[in-house]
Amino acid sequence: MLFYSHIVLNLRCGCNVILGTMTHKRIHYFHDDLVTRYGCRVQKLCIEGGFTCPNRDGTKAYGGCLFCDAGGSGAAHINSSLKIREQVQEQKRRCVARYGAVKFISYFQSYTNTYAPLDHLRKLYDEAVEDPDVIGLSVGTRADCLSEEICALLAKYKDSGRRVWVEIGIQTVNQSTLDKLNRAESVEDFVRAGQLVKQAGLELVTHVIVGLPGDTLQDFLATIDLVNFLQADGIKIHNLYIDSRAPLAQMWREMKVPTLSLENYVSAVCDGLERLSWGCLVHRLSGQAPRPYHLAPDWALDKQKVMAAIEGELEHRGTRQGYREFSLSLRSIS
Repeated sequence: MLFYSHIVLNLRCGCNVILGTMTHKRIHYFHDDLVTRYGCRVQKLCIEGGFTCPNRDGTKAYGGCLFCDAGGSGAAHINSSLKIREQVQEQKRRCVARYGAVKFISYFQSYTNTYAPLDHLRKLYDEAVEDPDVIGLSVGTRADCLSEEICALLAKYKDSGRRVWVEIGIQTVNQSTLDKLNRAESVEDFVRAGQLVKQAGLELVTHVIVGLPGDTLQDFLATIDLVNFLQADGIKIHNLYIDSRAPLAQMWREMKVPTLSLENYVSAVCDGLERLSWGCLVHRLSGQAPRPYHLAPDWALDKQKVMAAIEGELEHRGTRQGYREFSLSLRSIS
């Protein structure tokens, strides 16, 4: 069992930790890295694979995570009745028209996208990367649904010249909070899965949530420390938001679940970014439900305003991502 009271932190404060070709940037964004690498707009294609989750079907629990909506936090515009290769083409046309995208990443987003037999996963993934303009595969999953065999399967797509990202939600290192949210998995599951992903040579992307009920700022910062320890390649930072279709909605209506103000969220995220390794690309800085289902907080509906506020606060502080990066050592104690 991991005891976070035994975390050893060595503070390295100073801008010199991120000197390089992007010192004019305060945040190391994933989309900037893609443009640098490929010289064009690269867009994710959201794909629906027909999965469920072990904490929905009774394998681990029922009902899913309290913050997750009935659609498994998937994109609302996906036509799940289509075959995978047809979804790719439909989403590709949409992204070309809307964003002028040239290259694409097939993204299995909703529910747990490794929660199936290997042969079935192989069939879905194969269809998702058939198109020559698809340069990578991104798979969202749970830590307890990753194995050496699944990582080996994903590594074969990397060996064929594509990039492969594995997105795993840790949300928080506070196990008590995870239990209350019906996560039905442990921090130790996340550490094990993250190590499997890295050992397979895949790119690890972690999801964290700021403002979970019962969590503190120190919990969020400890979560960032764990992300650094695992040498994650990317991170998605979300504010807690209330989707009317999620179990958390009723608790929010009963005033049992507060949400952060924009000012408090920005302050916390900047504290975390200052701690986050510059090598960990930032994929997301806020989250929101589809507008018809979004209950709170109101400010989360304006993503550009949130990003501008975060960048403005870092500028005000005179800091940037990695400014106060910690090196983290975890000792496992039985």
